[in-house]
Amino acid sequence: MSTRTEMLCKNIEFIGYDDMNGKPGFQMAMQKSGDKYYIYTASFRHNGWNIIDVTDPAHPRNVKWLEGPWLSEDLHDGQGTPKIQIADGIMVTAHGGTMKELHGTEIGLPFWGGIMIWDVKTDPENPILLSKFECKGGAGVHRFFYNGGRYVYVTGNAEGFNGFILRIVDIEDSKNPVEVGRWWADEQFMNNKVSSGSARYGSAEALSAPFLHACVVKDDIVYMAYANKGFIMLDVKDKTNPKMLNCLPLNPPFGGGSAGAPIHSVLPLGDRPYVVVTTEGERSRYFSNETTEGLFKKIVTQPMNMLSIVEVTDVSNPSLISIFPYPEVPEGYTHGTNFNVVDGVRIPFGPHNIFDAFGQDVYEKRNDRVYCCHFNAGLRIYDVSDPYVPKEIAYFLPPDPKKDLFNNAEGNLVPGARVAITEDVLVDDRGYIYIDTYMDGLYILRCTV
Repeated sequence: MSTRTEMLCKNIEFIGYDDMNGKPGFQMAMQKSGDKYYIYTASFRHNGWNIIDVTDPAHPRNVKWLEGPWLSEDLHDGQGTPKIQIADGIMVTAHGGTMKELHGTEIGLPFWGGIMIWDVKTDPENPILLSKFECKGGAGVHRFFYNGGRYVYVTGNAEGFNGFILRIVDIEDSKNPVEVGRWWADEQFMNNKVSSGSARYGSAEALSAPFLHACVVKDDIVYMAYANKGFIMLDVKDKTNPKMLNCLPLNPPFGGGSAGAPIHSVLPLGDRPYVVVTTEGERSRYFSNETTEGLFKKIVTQPMNMLSIVEVTDVSNPSLISIFPYPEVPEGYTHGTNFNVVDGVRIPFGPHNIFDAFGQDVYEKRNDRVYCCHFNAGLRIYDVSDPYVPKEIAYFLPPDPKKDLFNNAEGNLVPGARVAITEDVLVDDRGYIYIDTYMDGLYILRCTV
C-alpha cells in the first residue's frame, strides 16, 4: 500500500497546523486569557508540554516547549506526562511511569507518580509550579478530571491497591493538596481475598483486571469508565464517602483483547439523560504479521470496540440504547478496504479520546454532537440529536507522517504501516476543532455542517 500524502475529509475545512516542536501531543487543554486563546498539550513520549497560542487559528504561534520539572536527573527517562487539564487559571498535570510498549522506553526506569498543580493565570505562557500530590505504587497517575473549583478527581495508584482507583483531592489551598475521599472496586484492595495482587501497568494481566481509566464529574455525580467492571456512577455529594449508584457491565462482549482500556471514556450529554460510553482500540503502528510475542502480538481474533449511548433516566438501571456506526472509509484511503485490517495486518480497531471537556467558557457548549479521535480512522463527528440513531456527519484523516518522531532503542516499537493516527480532540467556543496526532503535529479544523 502507498503512503497517503493528502488529507482526506468530509464536511471539514482545514484551518491551520503546528509541528509541536517535533514532540507529539497526547491530551490537550485550553484556556482563554483576555482575548488570547492557548492550547497546552501533554506529550505522548517526551517529558513536558507544548504551549501554543491559537488566537489566530490559521497562524498558531508555538510559544515554547516547557520541559518537565524533575525531582532528580535519574527520574527523567522513566517519567511520563500524558494528561493535562486547565480551569480557573489552574493547570493540573499527570505524572507516572512510561510503558516500553507505548513510549519506547525501558521497563523499570525510576519515575515520580502523582499530579502537579500550576498557576497559569498569572502568566499563561510561563506556568508556575505550586505543589505536588504523590500517588505511590503502580504507574502513578494516568488521568484525572478537573473543570474548576475545589476538587480534582484523580485516576491514580495508591499503596495497598492494585491498579488505578478514584482519589478525590482538595486543592482549595493550591499549595497544599489533600486527599479527602477515595473509591475502588473490591478486587483492587490487596488485603481482600478477591484481589489479583499487583501487576505491571500495561501488561496483559493488568489490562484484564479492574481499574479506573477515566471519569468526568457533573452535579456531584462521578461518571466512571471502569475497565473490566463497566460504566459506573457515584454520588459524591459527600466527598469523604462516595456511594455507588449503578454499574453497567460492557466488557465482555465489547473491548479488551489486544486493545487499550476495555472501558475508556464517558461523557454526559449536557442535561439530557444520556451518557456516551466508549471502549478503546489501539494504534495500528504496534502490530505486524511478524510480531508473534509480547503485548502487541499478531492478532487472530479481537472483540469489537465501540462508541455507545447509555440512558440514565432511571439512575438505578442504566441501559445501553445505541451503538455508533462504523466510520465511513473515504475514497482515496490507501491502506485497505476497512480500518480493521491495515496493509494486510489485523489490528484492534476502535475509538480513542472523545471531546469530554465541559463547564468552562472556552469550550463549545452543545449536547447534540460527539467528537472522537478514532485512531487510524481519524477525527469523526457525530450528530446525536436522536440518541437512538447516532449519525456520522464529518471526518478528517491527516496525511500519513513522513517520518517517525520517536522509537525505542531497538527501532522496532512501531513495526506497522506508517499511517496517520489521531489522539485527542478539543473544540473551542468559536467552533474551531483541534486534534493532535501520534507521530505528527496539531491540526486546526472547522466543521462546515
